Amino acid sequence: MALTKADEKRRAGGAIRVPFVRRCEVQLPGVPAESAFVVNINVLGAYIALDTLPALGQPVGFRFQIPGSEREAVIDGVVAWTNPRQEHPVHSLPPGFGLAFRRLDPHTRATIEEIVYDYLKRQAVDE
Repeated sequence: MALTKADEKRRAGGAIRVPFVRRCEVQLPGVPAESAFVVNINVLGAYIALDTLPALGQPVGFRFQIPGSEREAVIDGVVAWTNPRQEHPVHSLPPGFGLAFRRLDPHTRATIEEIVYDYLKRQAVDE
């Protein structure tokens, strides 16, 4: 069954995380910004691959280049969960942490919704 764009936008509201592997910059309090990779994303948060794990609840600044644009998304969040290096990785994720976004400006939210929508549209074509 084909979903409408309205249905997809609702799902983009956080029901799924989509693969989105991009270099990003992470700013933890009191230390220099660190290069990392965002692995997946939705409008509620993202998974960041990083060997140095911040503490749960720690505020984090996060930025990445918006695909096809010169603009950067700059987002404040908080560490929601961590995934240390393990013998058997959780869900095949590299070491890192889940970042819950605190707030998104309307343009950044629309950009992330579009990333999710485009992914879902590609998945529907593949089915």
